[in-house]
Amino acid sequence: MTDYSKDYSKDFPILEKEIYGKRLVYLDNAATSQKPDSVIRTLSEFYRSDNSNIHRGVHYLSEISSERYEKARAKVSDFIGADDPGEVTFTAGTTDSINQVACSLKPILEGNEVLISGVEHHSNIVPWQLAGAKLRAIPMDEDCNLLPDSIEITDRTKMIAISHASNVLGSVNPVKEITEIAKEHDVPVLVDAAQSIQHLPIDVRDIGCDFLAFSGHKMYAATGVGVLYTSERFSDIMPSRGGGGMIDRVTLERTTYLKPPLRFEAGTPHIAGAISIGAAIDYMQNIGMDHIRKREHEVYSYAREKLLGTDGVTVYGNTDLMCGSISFNLDEIHHYDTGLILDKLGIAVRTGHHCAQPLMRTLGTEGTVRASFALYNTKEDADRLLEGMEKVRMMYA
Repeated sequence: MTDYSKDYSKDFPILEKEIYGKRLVYLDNAATSQKPDSVIRTLSEFYRSDNSNIHRGVHYLSEISSERYEKARAKVSDFIGADDPGEVTFTAGTTDSINQVACSLKPILEGNEVLISGVEHHSNIVPWQLAGAKLRAIPMDEDCNLLPDSIEITDRTKMIAISHASNVLGSVNPVKEITEIAKEHDVPVLVDAAQSIQHLPIDVRDIGCDFLAFSGHKMYAATGVGVLYTSERFSDIMPSRGGGGMIDRVTLERTTYLKPPLRFEAGTPHIAGAISIGAAIDYMQNIGMDHIRKREHEVYSYAREKLLGTDGVTVYGNTDLMCGSISFNLDEIHHYDTGLILDKLGIAVRTGHHCAQPLMRTLGTEGTVRASFALYNTKEDADRLLEGMEKVRMMYA
């Protein structure tokens, strides 16, 4: 039997920190993950020894920086199963990635329809509205399981944009099944993988999506950097940003653009951030994504079952496959108050609507407490959460 008890928290320096005299239990990973020593060292070493702008310099540091940046792109390509590193664009994060697609496709989307799910983050809602599209949600049941058989695609449907995993519920959506339906109607699919890239093995060829977006800071890398995968069939779409580094030829009358990925990377990118994604991928692959998935599932399932078995606690969502996040409320106690008291006990959770107001309205609540898990969390962390909740309840008894 595989041993999933190894304490990976020792790889993450910040987890040695005490909060109000108590060991930190960090359960806000859906917002941002902590960083292992290997990623921190990579960032520090880049700025100490290799820092330079990329691609346009002929000097030594520029060549080294360019090489490291493109090596990180190749690692991402391999990590997500892309056909070619040219399908990988570095962006400022998931939100930026989705905005770039929406902006590039605005002439097609404006006045037409984008299908989404009812569990989407605002970042997969607002950009499509800004592009002039009308949104329609794929039906789901009372447990927030999407119902692919109920998908209705019309002549006005120009995109399906779907989260792989909900940042609120932890529910994993059947993105491959949805993509297969979309292909029958030649409708492109964007997958928001911000909440799955760190938990589940992902293969864009197997999923069959046209776009995939995710952020570095949720997968143990730096903030302010992310990835947009664009399939070859959309490689010639208009770039959403213009500037240096992405042009072929510029005149005052007309500009032509380079081939992807540089076509979509105007200006100086977050070079160190991209390199940190490469370092984070190295860290995860050294452990093994299957091992990470199984280990996290063991801790996640333990925590969820404990919460479901606790009187006076409402746990939201219940789908066949779940990972990462669990949202709940203590009956008659405001989510903000719960989070505030847990913080005083050294337990970091998130409270509020989690940038998912339409879902909150469906759930019939203004907000929840969200505990979200990562590789370094343990069953002991889950027990601390339960003990903390009991203290919250005693305070309000």
